[in-house]
Amino acid sequence: MERILVAEDDQALRSGIVYTLKKEGYETATAGNIKEIKEALDGPIDAVLLDISLPDGDSRTFLEMIRDSLDVPVIFLTARNTERDMIWGFDAGADDYVTKPFSIPLLLRRLRVVLRRNRKEDSHIYRSGELSYDFRSKILTRNGDGIALSRTEIKILEILIQNRGQVLTWEIMLEKIWDIDGNFVDKNTLSVNIARLRSKIEEDRKNPKWIQTIFGIGYKWSDEDAG
Repeated sequence: MERILVAEDDQALRSGIVYTLKKEGYETATAGNIKEIKEALDGPIDAVLLDISLPDGDSRTFLEMIRDSLDVPVIFLTARNTERDMIWGFDAGADDYVTKPFSIPLLLRRLRVVLRRNRKEDSHIYRSGELSYDFRSKILTRNGDGIALSRTEIKILEILIQNRGQVLTWEIMLEKIWDIDGNFVDKNTLSVNIARLRSKIEEDRKNPKWIQTIFGIGYKWSDEDAG
């Protein structure tokens, strides 16, 4: 389920947007100023509806500062509708621009468009809860923090994610891992690497959220809350 950050200092408008988003099946986070936006961005966010004028600063300047680290769609909400304002908004890193007063159905349509576009662009990126893995760069992050993985751990992670929801036997996994460096990998080595991978991504290794052990058979990647 996609999670939308609604950053708007008008409480009535913010509440109305949040009500509609929840009704449409989205999860939401809210903020009324830039300080609260920073706090909200510590968690998983799939898109931001961002009021340009907030009590503690101009959101365009703030977005310019964080855009390199914020890789989700941003739609500006503003009463400023001059061409100069719109250009500045897009230059700051906005994906779309909605001027007040606006209809909620129009805002929802714009939101769906940027989310759909972002999903296509990020098809090589897997997200589940606080985890994010980029198949191109081989970078795994949790809550935005990078996690160092060995080559074998990367291979195991990719095999599990690519076959998520399916039970993979030890034999299947060993066959896929075998040729990383031309070295033999046995069942014990697989178990050790699974344990190391769990220690890096799971909060509770005894009750893992993602890497499930199917006793007597193998493993399964569970991502019921995948984004």
